[in-house]
Amino acid sequence: VDAGRVQNLDPAVNSHKDQWGQFKTSIFKAGGGRGPCLNYGASEASGRILTFCHSDSRLPKDWDVSLIEAFDDKGRKTRSNSCAFSFGIDTSPEGLNGGPRPPGIKAIETTANLRTHLYSLPYGDQCISVPSDIFHFLGGFPDQCLMEDYELVALLRKRSVLLPKLGISDREQVYIIGGQPALCSPRRWVKFGTLYVTWMNSKFVSLYAGGLCPDDLFRLYYGGSPPKRDNELSPWEIELEAMLQD
Repeated sequence: VDAGRVQNLDPAVNSHKDQWGQFKTSIFKAGGGRGPCLNYGASEASGRILTFCHSDSRLPKDWDVSLIEAFDDKGRKTRSNSCAFSFGIDTSPEGLNGGPRPPGIKAIETTANLRTHLYSLPYGDQCISVPSDIFHFLGGFPDQCLMEDYELVALLRKRSVLLPKLGISDREQVYIIGGQPALCSPRRWVKFGTLYVTWMNSKFVSLYAGGLCPDDLFRLYYGGSPPKRDNELSPWEIELEAMLQD
């Protein structure tokens, strides 16, 4: 999805056409931040599994094979209602643009992966994948500019807890794929340092969990107003309005 912030996207995508197979690029102009943009991408997709890869993240080699294996529940007591890759930071010479490796990066990766594997709480940077039917059942990402990945994972975890209470025998989990991680751009850690970025991430999660709204979080994080949108109604409000008019 081209949200207008990446230049020359089509040539870059076309250069990998042989590796990626069938694909298309869609232009998102409605605004509103990451949540609405990701939902738009999902609405344009036609596959059974939706994989959300941020523009500053890179999927590991043979990622599609790993996804198929993750959703193959044979031999498991629980089925996967979603999955994500392990967390990694791209510290290759290309990722660092020839610059020095920030100290503490390995510790960041280790602690993030402990959190992810112990509590099934992946970040959006880990390329979360969800079957399309479950994604649409949950209503997609919340219609907000930040913390949309936090909320989606929370909904997936709540679904896995509620199923047994509803008398449904199937057990579900947020599955974390081992092996090669999805690699996130190191730019934040290079620019601000590992301690500051870690502190800021923890601070904003705490503020959000304490009730601060995504728009106010955006103002604090970026020092500016949240992205404007063409329509202030959320997707479900637009759909409900259309149903009432019919």
